[in-house]
Amino acid sequence: MSQNINPSSSLPPLSTGNVVSAGIRIYRSHFKQYLGLAFKALLWWFIPVYGWAKSAAILAAICRHAFSELIDKPESTSNSCEQLNPRLWDFWVTGILVGLINFGINLGLSLAAGIILIIPVILLKVIVKDSAITTSLTSLLQIFIRLITFVIQIWFQARFFVSELPLAMEDNMDSTTTITRSWQLTQGYAVKIQTILFVAYLITAPLFIVAFLPLFFMIPVLASHPSQDTIISVVAISVLVMAILIIIFSVLMIPFWQAIKAVIYYDLRSRKEGLGLQLRDRSI
Repeated sequence: MSQNINPSSSLPPLSTGNVVSAGIRIYRSHFKQYLGLAFKALLWWFIPVYGWAKSAAILAAICRHAFSELIDKPESTSNSCEQLNPRLWDFWVTGILVGLINFGINLGLSLAAGIILIIPVILLKVIVKDSAITTSLTSLLQIFIRLITFVIQIWFQARFFVSELPLAMEDNMDSTTTITRSWQLTQGYAVKIQTILFVAYLITAPLFIVAFLPLFFMIPVLASHPSQDTIISVVAISVLVMAILIIIFSVLMIPFWQAIKAVIYYDLRSRKEGLGLQLRDRSI
């Protein structure tokens, strides 16, 4: 039996820790169902176009089901999929649009960072005559600018993080309005979302570190100068094992991220629109 998170009894806005723990609770309560959906989404992803759209709809269904648990209106995972299947092309277009937006932002920031870096580097070469000092200062400046660029990139990603949730949960939404809705909901909360994502990354990072361990085991073998046949065999086995581990861990972690996304969406709507209060008044 599922463990519902009843908003009528937990109305205060959620902290970063509450968001992550709520996502973990939902994930654990529906581990088998979510794992099955994640595996289906992964299989569909290998089929171009229609498979990508179907995969996006299935992943959105995990979010929808998790959100239904949060508002204490649970529905079956099969019903969640049926509700969203007619919108699968909208989810596909949404993913493409968000990807293009992030690509454009990242490209623009990279170009801006390169232009901004040119001027200080030229001034350093003119003012500081010692080439070693100039090189060190230039390296520090590059690190600083790249760090600032990375923070800005993550900020924009946070603004679009729940972009498929309005399409999955709200009426009269399409591929463009759901992105606008995500931008509106995350207004003023991007830093909090960044913090949540950072904590979630820390939780999931060890699994993917384990996935790349075959590469580290491969290095000593290659360093011993084996024969060409041995090199090919070792590389092939290492890559195969790594690919299998990445697939397994991806299937395990995708539902966790979708649950986190649903909790963030619930929290944003609770803060901005009093979703929890509306639900409590309705129940009364």
